[in-house]
Amino acid sequence: MPVQPLKILQIVPRIAPDMDGVGEYAMRLSQQLKSDHHIDSEFLVVRPSDQTQPMLNGFTVHRFTQHTVRDFLTTVAADISAVVLQYSNYPYLQGKLDSPLWLGSALKALQDKGIPVLVMFHELPTLKYGVLRVRNPIQSRLSRDLAQLADGVITNNEAFQQALLGWRRGGVVCQPNFATIGEPAERVTPLNERDRTLIVFGSTDRRRVYQSNLSMLREICEQLKIHTLYDVGRPVEWEPNSLGPTVTTVKTGVLPDREVSALMSRSFAGVFDYHRFPYNLGKSSVYAAYIAHGLLPICNGRLLRPQDGIVADQHYVDTFTVHACSKDSSPDSWFQTIATNAHTLYQNRSVARCAQQYADLIGSVVQSATISTERMTTQPTTTQPTTTRTSRPAKVRQD
Repeated sequence: MPVQPLKILQIVPRIAPDMDGVGEYAMRLSQQLKSDHHIDSEFLVVRPSDQTQPMLNGFTVHRFTQHTVRDFLTTVAADISAVVLQYSNYPYLQGKLDSPLWLGSALKALQDKGIPVLVMFHELPTLKYGVLRVRNPIQSRLSRDLAQLADGVITNNEAFQQALLGWRRGGVVCQPNFATIGEPAERVTPLNERDRTLIVFGSTDRRRVYQSNLSMLREICEQLKIHTLYDVGRPVEWEPNSLGPTVTTVKTGVLPDREVSALMSRSFAGVFDYHRFPYNLGKSSVYAAYIAHGLLPICNGRLLRPQDGIVADQHYVDTFTVHACSKDSSPDSWFQTIATNAHTLYQNRSVARCAQQYADLIGSVVQSATISTERMTTQPTTTQPTTTRTSRPAKVRQD
């Protein structure tokens, strides 16, 4: 007998063709959940654009512009078994001082109807004062409320996991981000069989690679015998001629995921800069893409602190280390060890592994909600329950 699929509703800020990392993550996850676990998805897009279509890759997409509890409950289909909020607070904002407070009320109303809620925290909110980062009080209050409200919580790095554990009584699943551009279908090619090309990939954060470390980047290209540097992503201002006459620079702009994946599969190394989030490398989809494709991952600037099982000189090198060890007579053997270690590490953060974590958690909360509802329906008729969710523990406010 064929397995009847569960259906979940994933809430996202934006979705393709609009560029949004959270939306890309949710779509890639939904495809894996469907193929591996018979869990279907619908999407509710909180900030749709004129390009947002009602169907995407075979999944139903709802445009949601009236942010009220009533409109939210009307949008959730009757066959939805659970809701997954893909939450990164800033993409949900209409302005810098805005806060999507309607989310908490809407999700609580959904729980009162017997539908469990999972929240994936892609980031926790901070404010930046010069070189200091502090917790954003307005956004943190909403994040804390969502963490306490949720039936299950997921995040992508250990630092966020520890913060969230301080906000809720239940557990928090930590699952580092996968490569949202996709994973190579074939075996990973050894470095000595690859083109001597280097990739700088990602958002406009790539600007820091060129502005803060261009002279070192030029020397690394020379030492690694790089003949072409591919700058992949939205345009950023920098002077490519600074790399010298032996290095050709190709500014590709934004490419389809398939083309980026193909480029990574044949390139030697990739440079990333994550000093803006020095404790959260597990959340980097750029680093994930590099190690999924077997490149040598190079951190721009100095090393980051050990985190999420990622250790410097084991799972990546920094530009200063590359510069130093390239003077060795045979550095490529060590570079291959780094690339192999990193690719092995990726197997615990692949999209299949991530989908398994979600499937386990979805199955658990749906089962708990079903048991809770069944208990209510078998209570004596003299009892007048006001909610269908009696098994939820009392929430403790932690101010």
